[in-house]
Amino acid sequence: MTLLRALAIIALSIGVTAVILLGWIGLVFVVDTYTPVAMTAEAALNLILVVLLALIGLPIFHTALYRWFWHVRRRTAQGAFPVGQPPAFGSEQTAPPPRTVKTAGQRGLYALVYVVGVVSLIAAYAPLGHQEALNAFLGRFSAGRASFTSLAQLVVIFLPMAASFAIIAPLLERDRRRMAAGLADEAEVLRLQTKQEWLFAFAAAFVMTGFTAFLAGNMILNFL
Repeated sequence: MTLLRALAIIALSIGVTAVILLGWIGLVFVVDTYTPVAMTAEAALNLILVVLLALIGLPIFHTALYRWFWHVRRRTAQGAFPVGQPPAFGSEQTAPPPRTVKTAGQRGLYALVYVVGVVSLIAAYAPLGHQEALNAFLGRFSAGRASFTSLAQLVVIFLPMAASFAIIAPLLERDRRRMAAGLADEAEVLRLQTKQEWLFAFAAAFVMTGFTAFLAGNMILNFL
């Protein structure tokens, strides 16, 4: 990493922190002063962090994972490593996924997926009461710190991942059959393959964002 890039990252981090702090203070002041609703500092901070994660963090995670998933597909096809045994995430330099001409239906699907993903993340994690209820549930059905962590992984990571893949799989089944039957030319096959990786990358990014939002809420409840 060059010195210029390191300084840019530090400056960006300071800027983001300043925006969060100012937004946090401003949100509490505006809500408590100009509305009949009482908002605690904890609830305001959780709301800001979750909204930022949903609107900014999710696209960042998705872009990185989509690029990595396509890299793994390409390198696997080249025989660089066995199927199902990819290298550790981020361990290799990656090239951008290929650009393909998307159909109107594909663009609409992508937009719908993002809208549903962002709205569901905010609805699930932005209210601090939801974070409190989730922590109470995990605490009630766990016997200690280790079992709390295992149950949290099941509820926050594995169940959403399974649900996401269950939704995505039917959307891709027709594409899989079309490619298996040889009904798509080379350009069409490439488009369908990038569609597969885009959707699977989004599912993984959605789960990562949700888990990060859960961690943020957990830290707010435990340390503020």
